[in-house]
Amino acid sequence: MKRLVCLLTVLSVVMGASLVASAFSLDGDASYLFGLGKEAKGQGFAANTKVEVFDNIFADAAFSFINFKNEDKGETRADTFLTIGGLYRVASEEDLEVFVGGGYGMLSFTATGPVDGEEVGGLDAETSNDTKGSGFYGKFGFKFVPAEKFTLLADVSYAPKFKFGEEDAKSLLSARATVAYEVMENISVQGTIKHYRSGDDINSGILVGGGVSFTF
Repeated sequence: MKRLVCLLTVLSVVMGASLVASAFSLDGDASYLFGLGKEAKGQGFAANTKVEVFDNIFADAAFSFINFKNEDKGETRADTFLTIGGLYRVASEEDLEVFVGGGYGMLSFTATGPVDGEEVGGLDAETSNDTKGSGFYGKFGFKFVPAEKFTLLADVSYAPKFKFGEEDAKSLLSARATVAYEVMENISVQGTIKHYRSGDDINSGILVGGGVSFTF
């Protein structure tokens, strides 16, 4: 899964770079996130990019890597979430753009925790559980400019049948909101709120943070 994620990430970057010259527009952002999961503290990073490849048609990709730690139970979990798809701009006004689309998403998490009553070399034994899931999703989003230099971006993705191994398919919901303030031409500082969940096993809680965004 890690090799696949790296390959798809590299391909996305190469594809995006090759399309920039002929693209109508390019939007992207990168954030450092932290917050509270369902029972654990989390921190990591996320990146999003959207490239207009044809009139009103966009290539869209998002990536996040979040580490969670439950100090009380001695448990950790690392989530890797990647989505690649397309968007269509259904409405475009001077201060508002609305998008709908979809794509394919991949989510993996590695959970590690102690085994009660067992030791190895004088230390508590640990167990590790790798879970991988994938599925198709639909997406709705908008870009709103409420005032000069300010931009609000928000999107929601939903996969009705996200498959994890031999388990029954689960739904997966992902949401993000970003507020950006332009500090120089095409470059902004931004704050982000992100959340995703699938069943009871995977819940990011509310992740908050900030970083930079760019528009060309």
